[in-house]
Amino acid sequence: MQSSQRSIKFGVVFTPEHTTFKELLALYRMVEDLGFDSAWTSDHFITSTRGGGGPRYEGWVSLTYLLSHTERIRGGVYVSGVTHRHPAVLAKMASTLDAISNGRLIFGIGAAYNQAEHTAYGIPFYTAAERIHRLDEACELIKKLWSLQPGERANYQGNYYNLADAPFEPQSVQKPHPPMLIGGGGEKLTLRVVAKWADWWNIQERPLEEVRRKMSILEQHCQAVGRNYNDIKKTVGLPFIMTPDRSRGRALAERIAQRRGITVEEAASSCYLGTVDDMKELTQRYIDIGVTYFTVPLLPPFRVDDLRRFGEEVLPAFI
Repeated sequence: MQSSQRSIKFGVVFTPEHTTFKELLALYRMVEDLGFDSAWTSDHFITSTRGGGGPRYEGWVSLTYLLSHTERIRGGVYVSGVTHRHPAVLAKMASTLDAISNGRLIFGIGAAYNQAEHTAYGIPFYTAAERIHRLDEACELIKKLWSLQPGERANYQGNYYNLADAPFEPQSVQKPHPPMLIGGGGEKLTLRVVAKWADWWNIQERPLEEVRRKMSILEQHCQAVGRNYNDIKKTVGLPFIMTPDRSRGRALAERIAQRRGITVEEAASSCYLGTVDDMKELTQRYIDIGVTYFTVPLLPPFRVDDLRRFGEEVLPAFI
């Protein structure tokens, strides 16, 4: 199947919980060999499965280890919560990891959403609007630091963050800086932040037609802020469940639709459900609306055989 002349790439998100570094490293090396472009950790402090209990590794430290023990695959944290760290510290972490990995970092950031882990660890959890305004300032501040020339210093006065004669050396290996991926789909605030600052935009597990609609809203925000809409890479996160036949995938879509109060078609287009051919068809439908990058989020236990088959049979149709 020929998708288009555009470069189509795939990544995998391995949630670093209820696992070991030995298992994670084996998975990173496997997807690297299969031709995936990227492999990601995530930025949470409590587990998302099994009632929130059990072991979970911190995402940035985990990613540093995993990129240090691979050679080609790119990686990122999917995505860093803006409330979790001061953006100047996060900028320094990113440039350091970009150096360690010889330019393989994709920098993901978002407004954060998990109130439970904020409460558990005493991290202030602001209103949704404030978190997005903080995200806006953080992205501006980070790109300001990333843009400094040797010997230059940065000053910044925001509503939430400040810099005072701040140096920033060394800069990242990637030039002008690692790509900044912003995750989220809020139409009034978040997509405006995406329009202003994102090199990549990611939206997760949404029906195709909703993604198309949000893309049109993003384009309007780009026009309003004077940004070229085509300069932003559009990425989607589609969880996957591989089935031996199409009917089982349809049955899963029906259950998801009932649980989420959406149509079966909407459910089927928000996840990879079904056979390899189903997954190829859905990928092409997203490519047709302008998506060029696909991420597959996985929770443990990781379905290694299905992931290998995805890499061996779906990826070659597009990359």
